[in-house]
Amino acid sequence: MERGRLWRTAFGNNLRLLELNGAGLTPELAARRSASGVASAAWIVGHLVSTRRRIVKLLGGSLPEDPVWEQHYARGGPGIGAHLEWPALLEAFRGTDEVLKSAFQQVPDWDRPTTNPALGLEQPLEQVLTFLFMHECYHLGQIGIIRKLLGLPGAI
Repeated sequence: MERGRLWRTAFGNNLRLLELNGAGLTPELAARRSASGVASAAWIVGHLVSTRRRIVKLLGGSLPEDPVWEQHYARGGPGIGAHLEWPALLEAFRGTDEVLKSAFQQVPDWDRPTTNPALGLEQPLEQVLTFLFMHECYHLGQIGIIRKLLGLPGAI
């Protein structure tokens, strides 16, 4: 399978994972911490949008500058206080899908040395993508657990 297609499919599947795990979360539930020290589902989705925006840039794609994503959802952030309501956060996540897919189609060198933004290490681009894909899956799994902690049934 062509690498760009593989990554388009992998990240595209995560859109469905968010739809399943996010189903039934109201704006109020999504904004609430399900337990002490646990980020809200809304903050997590904002964090993932911020990360997807960073991935597009790593791949050489472009998005309009919007520093609010980094300001509110950077690694180590507070885990609460999303700047958008839950439906708008979900729409922002969906909105990254096409631009991300387009960026994957344009990658000329999957082995290009790239700084992993989380680790600060230089790695081949595809290795950085592997790490960031794992990061996204991890957080989407957290939303599955959060929904249970908030009293909703499991979705997957």
